[in-house]
Amino acid sequence: LPYLMGEVDESPRNAFFYISDDGDILAIRMGDWKVVLMEQRAKTLACWFEPFVRLRAPKIFNLRRDPFERADENSNTYWDWVISHAYIIYYMQAAVAKEIDNFVAFPPRQKPASFNLDRVLEQLQDASGGGQH
Repeated sequence: LPYLMGEVDESPRNAFFYISDDGDILAIRMGDWKVVLMEQRAKTLACWFEPFVRLRAPKIFNLRRDPFERADENSNTYWDWVISHAYIIYYMQAAVAKEIDNFVAFPPRQKPASFNLDRVLEQLQDASGGGQH
C-alpha cells in the first residue's frame, strides 16, 4: 500500500502474476522478463468463448526488447533465443517459491474452483523439464 500511496518509490514486490478469471496463472513477470505459461489464441470477442491454451513449455519475453510480445510470431530466431535464455525459467521458479506465501496470506478475493497454489509450482517445475510428459 505505501507504494500505491506514493510514500515509497519502489514496489516491495519483485514478481507480478497474470491470473485468469478461472484462477490459472497465465504468466509471471519479473523486471524486464515475462514467462508465459498459458495463452489465449482466439481473437476479438471470441476470446471470451475459447479457453486458454496451456503451453507444454513456457514462452519467454524480454519486455524491454519486445514490448508487444511478438517475437515468437515475427522472429526467425526466437526459438534459438529461448533456448539460450531458458535459465530465466529457473529464476522464476525461485521467485514463485518466495511469493507463494503471499498467496496463502492474501488469497484471491474470489475463489474460483480451479485455483490451486500447488498447480503454480507444478506448472513451473513442468516447464523446466522437472516433470514427466
